[in-house]
Amino acid sequence: METKWICRCLGSCGKMEIRRKPKRGLCPRCGEHCAPAILASDTQAAELAGTTWRVVAPTDVVPEIERLGLIATIPGDDFSADLSKISRLRNDVRNSKHLVAHRHIMGRSGFANGDLKTRSALNRAMSRGEGTSPFFPKPSLSDSPSVMGKFVEAEFGFRASRRVLKTLSLVSEQLVYEHPVLDIPINVEIDGSSENLPVELKTVTALDIISGKLRAIIMQLAGQAIAKGVDSGVLIVAEREGNRLTAVVISGLAEYHINKVERWVSESTQSGVLA
Repeated sequence: METKWICRCLGSCGKMEIRRKPKRGLCPRCGEHCAPAILASDTQAAELAGTTWRVVAPTDVVPEIERLGLIATIPGDDFSADLSKISRLRNDVRNSKHLVAHRHIMGRSGFANGDLKTRSALNRAMSRGEGTSPFFPKPSLSDSPSVMGKFVEAEFGFRASRRVLKTLSLVSEQLVYEHPVLDIPINVEIDGSSENLPVELKTVTALDIISGKLRAIIMQLAGQAIAKGVDSGVLIVAEREGNRLTAVVISGLAEYHINKVERWVSESTQSGVLA
């Protein structure tokens, strides 16, 4: 059986199966970066299509957000109705071309929004050399949490594109903004939007153990809010191993993000990391 290289062109070619690894990591058709990818198996695709998530109130998330000094509110009725629509299973189980997982850093100047999620990530970005690969290595396991999370996110995006929604869009958007503390361009990719607010879609093993990841998630959402010139954003959280789905509007993001980065820069400069 002939071995094929599965990848996602970051230009206009999309998902491809080619005979050999792209030369210099570039698409053989258009010359853009070509990110190594994994496709969902037939079993995974069928399970995702047949899954109905249960929309619940963000009771596990709101207290953790408020402990950080942020404002958490429940989305309005129209958004909740949209969330219910994308939570329902679909019958066209053979339609799985959208279930592609890849991780990449495009060959762009400046930092990525993910570089500002934690202090350690910022330190790594500040010390990163020019020879960095344009994308991360291919994920090694098709059933790893990160890959399964991307499959779930892709499934919700596909459902949103096929159903009539009032306020929720899961069409991704790429922006660049000048960071108010670092004075460098930050590349931001946003999962979707709702009435001009950025929407970040995350998956977790279970909602009741999200607290360990929440600070990094909020920093990511805050960067998206700053890029769009707003102070609030919508966080959607879906379980990978369960079937609960929730959403919350978070406000006060810009000040939270700026204060964090200012503190990290100050501490790192004092310790010599960013000197």
